[in-house]
Amino acid sequence: MQRILFGNHPTQMPAIAHHIDHARYEASFAPIDAVDVARFDLVVPLRVEQIAAARPAQVLGRSVLPRPDLVTLCDDKLALNLWLIAHGFADTVPALLGNRPDTFPYIRKTRRGDYGMGCRMISAADEDDGSEDPTLFRQRAVEGRFEYVLHLLRIGGAIRFQVAYRYDMGQPLGVRGQVDRPSAIEPADPGPALATCTAILDALDYEGTCCFNYKLEDGALRILELNPRFGGSLVGVVTDYVAAHLAAL
Repeated sequence: MQRILFGNHPTQMPAIAHHIDHARYEASFAPIDAVDVARFDLVVPLRVEQIAAARPAQVLGRSVLPRPDLVTLCDDKLALNLWLIAHGFADTVPALLGNRPDTFPYIRKTRRGDYGMGCRMISAADEDDGSEDPTLFRQRAVEGRFEYVLHLLRIGGAIRFQVAYRYDMGQPLGVRGQVDRPSAIEPADPGPALATCTAILDALDYEGTCCFNYKLEDGALRILELNPRFGGSLVGVVTDYVAAHLAAL
């Protein structure tokens, strides 16, 4: 039986423990920097801040992780948007706005953060103080009740695993996270979005696990963020993900 070490995450740990095939894999959960990663066949960080601690596992061939510079880039939503614009993917980026936009609605975002934390939908001028806080930026809101997530594992320049889901937010301007929860989640066919997201990973020379969050606007791809980590909705197919990751090592 192969041994899998997952990092700590309060909600993902019990879900992974429930869904993983215990006949095939022995799953453990612990602070990655507190255990001997050589004891495990695969090490999977669940948070961005756990990736650095998992680097020794990559050296031992027990995990494939994105380069540190790419973790930093993708974890900074504004920096990623600027990279996409500069590298031929500008049509996937909702327009970036100044500190005091005069068109509504728009979304005020924190450059870093998960689960919608620090993000706020702005519908009128008196809802935003125009702060020049460098940790914030503003971007045109993409309307639509459906938000998508595409999980990808790229190793050796090839996609080794993929799965996509559609979230029904029940409203056109929901901010998925702690405040706005989806009313339904269902598997989705990424369609043409897969080719574009794969091309972005190719251009980045990205290796490891990631998830794209996006919307479709009149059929056009609008990327909301690219997370350089294991995404929460992977837990339901964690056995397939683990099998693909192990097979690619």
